[in-house]
Amino acid sequence: MTDDTTKTPLTEEQKQRRRVGRSIGLAFFTANYKADNPQASKEDRKAAWKAARKAQTRIGMRALRQIELAGLAIVPAAPRVEAAE
Repeated sequence: MTDDTTKTPLTEEQKQRRRVGRSIGLAFFTANYKADNPQASKEDRKAAWKAARKAQTRIGMRALRQIELAGLAIVPAAPRVEAAE
């Protein structure tokens, strides 16, 4: 039996939501990891994030959903325009 189903590509909005969710998850992870492992090196933290990324992104997406259900929105910042000297 072959599985001919393919995933539909993510829309730009879905990609942005996932980036925001991942950023929230990373913030939670970093705070907790540093509290639990104050002597850990940057390389240790990066290795631990690699292992926990999927689960932490899921937590971040849930937090984002709760923020949205509360009537708040996270919008991307407008690009900065550098002043000419």
